[in-house]
Amino acid sequence: MSWLRWIAAILVCGWLGQYALAMLVPHLVMERLYQKFAEARAPNQMNLTPRPDENSRWVVRPSPDLLYASCLYNLEQGPVVISAPVPERYWSMQFYQMNTDNFAGISNQREQRFRVGTRVEVTLIGPDADPAEYSGEVIQSPTTRGVMLLRASGIGDASQSQAAIAGSRCAPL
Repeated sequence: MSWLRWIAAILVCGWLGQYALAMLVPHLVMERLYQKFAEARAPNQMNLTPRPDENSRWVVRPSPDLLYASCLYNLEQGPVVISAPVPERYWSMQFYQMNTDNFAGISNQREQRFRVGTRVEVTLIGPDADPAEYSGEVIQSPTTRGVMLLRASGIGDASQSQAAIAGSRCAPL
């Protein structure tokens, strides 16, 4: 009968342990990513990434069909303004908090096709800021630190996408 208790205890510990692991791992992944990006560029600045190839591993398996730029944001000193021209082909601006959750996104696909040919300008504010105090497009981050990832199609003639990535900015308000 004691072996049944051992099996039950192992199963209960495993069942409970998976929740602790599921809550801890995303934070560890983002802290590592944040530190790795911070080695290349200080927070609240755009980081243009070279086109990925078979040796690129700054993130796990980046797509060689996409051009990337990122902005580590730290909203402790105030809002950050992120702006980028929107090309015709695939383009996406995604915001991630420190537990890997994607809390906001802007694209030029489907119902957001109206953005093609415009310049997106987003004021990113912290969790305690009041969105009513800001004009234009405002996104409120649930955390003071995180990552904005900009992606654009690099398939075929990527000159328009490259220009859009190169013309993107991230700076304190």
